[in-house]
Amino acid sequence: MAHGSERPAPRRQREDPDAVPDCRHFGRCGGCSLLDQPIRWQLHDKLEACGRLLAPFLGDVRIEAAAPQRAPRHFRTRLLYPVRADRDGLPIVGIYAFRSHDLVRIEECRTQDTWLTAFGRAAERTLRELELVPTDAKRGRGRGKGGIRAIWARLAGGSGEVLAGVVTNPGPFAEGPALASAWLEAAATLPRNGPARRLVGVVHSIRDGDDEFLLGDRHVPLRGADHVVDRRAGLTFRVSAGSFYQIHVDADALLYQPTLQLCGDVAGRRVVDGYGGVGTFGLRLARAGAAAVTIVEEGDAACRDAEWNAQANGTTQVRVVKAPFAGAQLPPDTDLLLVDPPRAGLGAKAVARVLAARPPRIVYVSCAPTTLADDLKGLVGGGYRLTAARLCDLFPHTEHNEVVVRLEREAPR
Repeated sequence: MAHGSERPAPRRQREDPDAVPDCRHFGRCGGCSLLDQPIRWQLHDKLEACGRLLAPFLGDVRIEAAAPQRAPRHFRTRLLYPVRADRDGLPIVGIYAFRSHDLVRIEECRTQDTWLTAFGRAAERTLRELELVPTDAKRGRGRGKGGIRAIWARLAGGSGEVLAGVVTNPGPFAEGPALASAWLEAAATLPRNGPARRLVGVVHSIRDGDDEFLLGDRHVPLRGADHVVDRRAGLTFRVSAGSFYQIHVDADALLYQPTLQLCGDVAGRRVVDGYGGVGTFGLRLARAGAAAVTIVEEGDAACRDAEWNAQANGTTQVRVVKAPFAGAQLPPDTDLLLVDPPRAGLGAKAVARVLAARPPRIVYVSCAPTTLADDLKGLVGGGYRLTAARLCDLFPHTEHNEVVVRLEREAPR
């Protein structure tokens, strides 16, 4: 065949934007509640719900949102499975059924990274092979060796590194090294249907509370690293077992880039990043030209990670302050305050702290619009005006909303 006469590659057929993913577990598994609805319907309803909540503060501001061209799939980069005993006392793992503590064993998942789903199945097999005993959910204590509450894994989507952990009650866990070795061996043999994944470490997470909470309070390395290193937006982020990190693989496009747009030009500005975690916002603001960035964070692991990340990325203008935000002394003459509180929101004390600092601009990243609305009452009542809002759909196929708003301090009359 002569050069230039090759048959062109077939054009990829565009997916119907109203197509919905099919999952055998949907309807019983509590992980997704909206998987059977087209993504544009989901987005429409979320915008409507947020608009009603924030209506007293919006004025003529419209909540913006980017409509995806197809239903998002396999975007979750965090696995968290509770562990329970079957009728024979052997461990099973999965996701709670809707409004229940019954477990659905996950054979497939349309929202979780496919490698993580395969790892979850392999992890359950090793728990059973080692005869590790789950926690008694009713008593909160293990019925034998192990006393396992949950298993988890975190994927750094930009690097492919994975960190996994097993959550137990306090006390000796002699089986930990054997479990870690088994997981590392199993992970190395998992099929690769997409980007490369590599388990870099296994951690023993210890939950001190006598409750059913699944995450650990303390983390002890069993084999390998106790963190992953991710690479996003030209930056390097170390994320330890005890640190928060967004679980959507496209969080940079969905959340961080739109938020920086709302921040505006930060070149030469003094910025405070409240509830700053490992520096995911703060380092981006520093890279965008901020003259000084103060990350205020309460968690020990997150502070250590943020300091490491600032040094690794050469962002010498970043300073990390370990303190609860509501009690932190914010730098004077702050030009921009960015806050990203947990679902409980800022609360009265933190709102008072913000009003005392009087930054000209506030960008508030909210994972709970109901508490955002409560905080806006204090902020707007204290002299601020909402000037922009954006819905960032980090949790498609669920009713969870993430909203970012910008507020400007009104000039005194």
